[in-house]
Amino acid sequence: MQRLPQDAGRGNSMNKMLKERLEKPRSVFSPGHRIRMNIVPMFLNIFVPWGVFIIVLGITSFYIMYSRPMVGYGVVAVAILFWFISFLFGLRMRKSDPEPTWFLYFSISLGVAVFAAIILGENIYSNYSFPYYQVRDLKAISNLDASREHGQNVMDAGIFYFAEGNKIDAMRTWHFKQKTVYCVAPITKGYPSVPETQSFDFWAVGKDCCSESASDFRCGAYSNPSARGGIRNLNDADQAFYRLAVEQATALYGIQASHPVFFEWSADPKVDVASWNQRGFNRYLVYVSFALVLACFAMAMASCKFSFLGRAESVYGEQIYSDPEWNRGGVVQQKDLSTHVSYSQY
Repeated sequence: MQRLPQDAGRGNSMNKMLKERLEKPRSVFSPGHRIRMNIVPMFLNIFVPWGVFIIVLGITSFYIMYSRPMVGYGVVAVAILFWFISFLFGLRMRKSDPEPTWFLYFSISLGVAVFAAIILGENIYSNYSFPYYQVRDLKAISNLDASREHGQNVMDAGIFYFAEGNKIDAMRTWHFKQKTVYCVAPITKGYPSVPETQSFDFWAVGKDCCSESASDFRCGAYSNPSARGGIRNLNDADQAFYRLAVEQATALYGIQASHPVFFEWSADPKVDVASWNQRGFNRYLVYVSFALVLACFAMAMASCKFSFLGRAESVYGEQIYSDPEWNRGGVVQQKDLSTHVSYSQY
């Protein structure tokens, strides 16, 4: 039996190793090779974080946080837990697989969606939804005469409709300044009359809408002669400063205010209150739309980044794939393999 030369055996071994290396699935980090993009994870990375954003934003913005806050906080906690698990899984995949994957991107986009929804939802809830639900749950009082009614008798009212002749007393307005100017004006049946109760209990209020040196009130529907309505102010922080303004007014004009009630002067209180809810919902729609646009834009940028990883020229020439003897499974060791190596990188 004829024995093969030792160099031939070594060449066969070299040929086998080279073939295995060339036929091995190549990493995205292999220079000169473009990563293949899968559209399914791309859609999931757009719509799953966006869907979570819609749910969390809706929960934190509207009625559930007012009527069942524990349920709302529970949903938020589940969303945060979901993000945390996805983050740990993304880190694990990143360590076990050197190639870039969508798992870490999903975790980042989900985290941005969850925490952005919490922050924006809190803004909508505190500025629009919460005041709306508070006033809506209180009763509306019609034909209220400020000269005969005590403020302590209407503490459960959210909307006031005053009787004919009740208006802002422009001669007894005043303010209190703490960075913001807190303006107050009593409601009477005309100057210089004093209420039958001897107490000015009903005060129209506003911020930064009056003079700091004179009795000049320009808040709410002050310029509308037919306005006789009021929307109760239920902000505890603001009420503290309005009380200080009332105390200064009573000291300045020598009047009494035993149980002051604060409200925004309005021509149509119910319409104004309903507009708070509508403005909150409009802002919700704007945030949801912007989130979808941002998710699509981020996905487009990430796809471009992923698809162009490893596009540099390879130091290993690929001419061997067009070698007719390689394609036929010929004896490659008889060729000078150095001809298939590119030195352009050196």
